[in-house]
Amino acid sequence: MAYNLIAKMTMRSSIAAVLSRYGDHVLLFAVLASAAALIGAHVSERFGGLAPCPLCLDQREVHWTAIIVAAGGWLASRVVKSSLAQVASLSVGAMIYAAGAALAGYHAGVEYGFWPGPPQCASTAGPLPTGADIAAALSPGASQAYPSCEDAMWRFAGVSMAGYNALLSAGLFALLAWGAALKRGGRPVGRNI
Repeated sequence: MAYNLIAKMTMRSSIAAVLSRYGDHVLLFAVLASAAALIGAHVSERFGGLAPCPLCLDQREVHWTAIIVAAGGWLASRVVKSSLAQVASLSVGAMIYAAGAALAGYHAGVEYGFWPGPPQCASTAGPLPTGADIAAALSPGASQAYPSCEDAMWRFAGVSMAGYNALLSAGLFALLAWGAALKRGGRPVGRNI
């Protein structure tokens, strides 16, 4: 039992040491993870025929925002050697991923029928579109019809893309929040970070 406790403490301290020393790599990892999520979403849309609903598109905006913040923090930590920018980027990135996890979790709940989705996600069934309908939809200024947020377009092991996005965003939130806390080291942010 004592061995297990020591092993767990050693594992935590080694992870903590890696995160505090390589905080800029955590930011780079966040950039790559969000980019991979966006690439997967766009590939499934373009080649898999999975049309995104409004909540799917909102989740993509979270990843685009996180990429900008994390890449800016990574550049600042590399070019300017600013620990303050690194801690700020880790903290802001963590907040962005927390919002992303909440949004994706909400979307997964809508898909599983736990609660209703927003009004723009309501599905409307109608007749098949004609050539004139398609031409009107492609004309400038035409409003785009989205699929219902209630219908998961894809599932693996019973979990939808929104569910996997919630897990990814929650994991990235935890990683960036932990990295920010370790990098800060309990010191006030304004003093020689």
